[in-house]
Amino acid sequence: MKRQIVIASHGKLAAGMAHTLAFISGEHDNIQIMTAYTDNQPIEEQVTKIMTSFSTEDEVLIFTDLLAGSVNQKFFPYHTREHTHLFTGMNLPLIMALVMEPDQNYLTTDRIHTLVQEAKDQLAYVNDISVEADDDDE
Repeated sequence: MKRQIVIASHGKLAAGMAHTLAFISGEHDNIQIMTAYTDNQPIEEQVTKIMTSFSTEDEVLIFTDLLAGSVNQKFFPYHTREHTHLFTGMNLPLIMALVMEPDQNYLTTDRIHTLVQEAKDQLAYVNDISVEADDDDE
């Protein structure tokens, strides 16, 4: 079993997300990026090429940008593929958490739900956060 990661978006968001991920956590050889609508290729062909590149034992984590977007819609039929997980509304904390999970075993649904909740918790309106200054923080 190998864990495979797909980061897919409209435009170049996926490439930027992967670049930032590599900057923070190092290079990963199991990440594929799809920047839809940037090279005049039909998106269906791009998705099919990516998804058929995996072995049946591979665990595949797919991250897309918008729930109702065409990128997510084209990956949606694969959500029933065994050991495949489709996430949308991707954010860096979620991708980092899942990329850094130990990959000796398939992810459990419970673990995925925990990591998704932790990633949601990273979304915050910072103006509402009150932090008291500490003179030791220099």
